[in-house]
Amino acid sequence: MNSSAKPFRRRIASNLLWTPQGVLRQPLVTFYADGSFLVEQCPMPDRLAATEFYAGLLVADFPADCRPAFERMRAEGGDLAVLLPRMVVEGGVWVVISGLDYAALRLTPQSRIRPL
Repeated sequence: MNSSAKPFRRRIASNLLWTPQGVLRQPLVTFYADGSFLVEQCPMPDRLAATEFYAGLLVADFPADCRPAFERMRAEGGDLAVLLPRMVVEGGVWVVISGLDYAALRLTPQSRIRPL
């Protein structure tokens, strides 16, 4: 084992990751015990041990009261690239939003949110 490698606490992969700079495809987010995290791209996360996969869009810093915030976002409708910058808050929680219209990056009636 490499003694300089930080032990990770959790590793999560998904279809997409929303960032203020744009959407990242095939993200792999590694969370460390000290609270830091690393974002990489990983086309085959199923080949990595101890990796959780969630279908959908990962979002960091979503409001901790994620369900009411999600319902407000659903009521507004529109493009997630426009809605999400208004929703995220520093120190929020990680969530995954599933059931999207991926081509238009919009919520659908089947969309759901899950805090991670």
